[in-house]
Amino acid sequence: MLALAALFLAAPSARAQFLSNLEPERPIDVEDATPIPFRAVSAAVDWTYNFRKGGLNDQGPGFSILYGALRNLEVGAADRYVTRPGRNALRGISSGDLELHALYGVLSETERYPAVAARIGVVFPTGLDSRGTDLELGGALTRSFNSIRLHGNFQWTRLGDRLPTERSNRLEGGLAIDFLASPEGRTDTLLLAGVTVRSSLVRNGDDVVTIEAGARQRIGIQTILFGSLGSQVADGSDRPRLRIRLGISHVF
Repeated sequence: MLALAALFLAAPSARAQFLSNLEPERPIDVEDATPIPFRAVSAAVDWTYNFRKGGLNDQGPGFSILYGALRNLEVGAADRYVTRPGRNALRGISSGDLELHALYGVLSETERYPAVAARIGVVFPTGLDSRGTDLELGGALTRSFNSIRLHGNFQWTRLGDRLPTERSNRLEGGLAIDFLASPEGRTDTLLLAGVTVRSSLVRNGDDVVTIEAGARQRIGIQTILFGSLGSQVADGSDRPRLRIRLGISHVF
């Protein structure tokens, strides 16, 4: 952890990426530490398909909207639906739960320090087979190395309701990298890769490790296509061996 902190602090600041800022699942789980600009609105939709070990695959759409409510303050909402909602509820995956969040930019990136943001979220049980309202507290770091950026995320989740075999508190952390695909510095394609580690849904269960790689392709001044491939390398016999996500976002 000390080495990671030194890496974030040691690099020179780079010019801001021209592609829009990262948000969770657009296309990977890790987000950056920069809120959406003041008064801007970003809307996104995607379709995700999970090829699970054991053959019980599932799929469904995801929706999100972000708004720059104040300078350095982003508020947003997200929703995702999946097939097999009853079985997915046992995995801790909701179908139709509404997630509201606020992301506040505590520090902007400088030559010496990374960008730092604080995040709070509330997940309401509006979906199928949902139980309680969950609280999320976390943070994000972003550090630039010329055309490359590193991101770090961490989050604590408190479940509003749980089964006797489930954890009340869950922790998760993630690291990601993004960089421009063009060696000439064109800002129309961004490549990304990341890894996240989450505590297991059940007591005494193994941690959940997910690896992902993806891309964001600009198709207009403010419109971006995104896609990713991911896989869980732990967490049980029906884990997603392959996750495919494709979507589009637009900034107004």
